[in-house]
Amino acid sequence: MIRSPLVVTFQGFAALVDFADVTTMRLRTLSTTLFVVLVASMLGTARTAAADTISLMWDANPEPEIAGYIVHVGTQSGTYTQHLDVGLSTSYSVASAIAGQQYCFAVSAYFAGPIEGSKSAEVCGFSNRPPTLVNPGARSSVLSQAVTLQLQGVDPDGQPVSYSATGLPPGLALQSSTGFISGAPTTAGSFTVNVTVSDGVLTVTQSFTWTVTAPDVTAPAVTITSPTSAATYSTTSSTMTMGGTASDNVAVTQVTWVSDRGGSGTASGTMNWSVAGLALQLGANIITVTARDAAGNTATDVVTVTYNTPPDTIAPVVTITGPTSAATYATAAPTSH
Repeated sequence: MIRSPLVVTFQGFAALVDFADVTTMRLRTLSTTLFVVLVASMLGTARTAAADTISLMWDANPEPEIAGYIVHVGTQSGTYTQHLDVGLSTSYSVASAIAGQQYCFAVSAYFAGPIEGSKSAEVCGFSNRPPTLVNPGARSSVLSQAVTLQLQGVDPDGQPVSYSATGLPPGLALQSSTGFISGAPTTAGSFTVNVTVSDGVLTVTQSFTWTVTAPDVTAPAVTITSPTSAATYSTTSSTMTMGGTASDNVAVTQVTWVSDRGGSGTASGTMNWSVAGLALQLGANIITVTARDAAGNTATDVVTVTYNTPPDTIAPVVTITGPTSAATYATAAPTSH
C-alpha cells in the first residue's frame, strides 16, 4: 500500500493530493499488487502560443512483471477520451494542451497480455487559467469635462496583463499597459464600450455603456413672493419672514440670501423656499436671493425692504412749576413793561 501526499502543480497553482491505495489488482497466481502514483506539471512554455505543454510524471511500479503504463486523458473529471500506451516510461508530455481548458489525468499499469490494473487517483487542472476583469458598470460624463477610469484586471497565474478597448467616447484613450482610461469626451451620446484584458494567450471582455451629456448651461429661476412680489417693501418691524419659489431644467440644489446691511443664510426648501426671522436695519435693506443648480448656474431676485421707525402716537408731557405748580396763582405785584 502506498500513501504518499504529493504536490500537483497547474500553471503555478499548487494543490495537495493524497494518493492512497491506488491501482490495486491481483493477477493470476502471481499475487502481485500494482500501484501507480501520478504527478502532473502543467507549465505553459510559450505565452504567445495558443497551446501549452503538460508534463506528467509518476512513480514506477516496483513489480518486475510490469509491462507498461496507460495514460488516461479527459477534459471532465472521471471521464477519459484518450488512453495512451506509453510503455515503461514514467513520464508523458501533452504538447498541444489548449490554454484555459481543464484537463484530468489518471495512470494505470499493465502486465503482458495485456492485463490492466485499475487507475490511479486523478489529478485535474488548467494549463493556463484565463485572466479576470471587473465590469466597471454604466458610466456617465459631461461633454468637454475631464474624466478617468481605472480598469481592474488580474491573471490568477501571476502573469502580466494588457488591456484594449473599443467603442470609447471620442476624446478618451486607454493606456494598454495599465488599463487607465482618461481624457475629455468631445462628442455627446451613448456609447457601447468593450474592454478586454489579456495574459498574452487568453482574453476576457466586459461590455458597458458610457453616456456623455452636454453641459447644463440653463440658469434656474427664482422669485420672491412674500412679503411682496414687488421690488420694494416697507415695514415698521425689525424682522420679517420672506419666501418664494425656484425652478430649474434639472433641479435647484440650494437657495441662499444676503443683505447689504449685514447678514446672510440658506433658505429652507428649494422649489418652495422660506427665510424666517430675517433681521432688518433702520432704513433701506437690499435683500438678494440666489438659486443654484448642480451645474453651478445661478439666478437672483432682489427686494429692497425699508425699515421705518414706528410713528410716535404718545403726546408729550409739560408741567408748570413756577411761580407755582398749582392750578391757580394770585399776585399784587404790578406787571412790568
